[in-house]
Amino acid sequence: MATEWTFPSIFTQYAEPGAEEAHVSWNDNNNFEELKNKDGRQLQLNKVLYHIARSPKPDIKNKTYYLKLTGFNFSNLPESISGIELRITAQRYGRVVDDTIQLILNDEEVGTNHASLPIHVTKVYGGQADLWNTELNFTDVSNNSFGVLLRFKAHPSWPHSSPMFIDSVEMRIL
Repeated sequence: MATEWTFPSIFTQYAEPGAEEAHVSWNDNNNFEELKNKDGRQLQLNKVLYHIARSPKPDIKNKTYYLKLTGFNFSNLPESISGIELRITAQRYGRVVDDTIQLILNDEEVGTNHASLPIHVTKVYGGQADLWNTELNFTDVSNNSFGVLLRFKAHPSWPHSSPMFIDSVEMRIL
């Protein structure tokens, strides 16, 4: 038995300490309401990501602010958890790739970072037998501090100057 795909209810964004100038914040004018609804609206970057990789300048890669999503409020949680799935639907213009796709609990990153280079409109991370290299249990995933930490960056091989738009972020427990 699995829970339904569930949206988060608590949203926070922040830069890596000391890197505020190199990171690009998300447009959160309405407390990220875009991620709670599937009505065509999108969360977008406040400015575009860029990647400059030419001599004599050093390699510069902008990354997004971290986006912490918690408060999933799952219903019908299974007592024994066999897997965790995360589904992100986004427009990754200019080859925007994952930097951090990681579970969090009590403001601590836990388990494996599932970031990957493939660029798809909808990406699913985890699966039926994937606990992200954690030992999370019923109490952990029902905790309001359980969620996911996201961050994106310009593709490491191909320079571009393009934005990213997130349509939805959903999770389910298997």
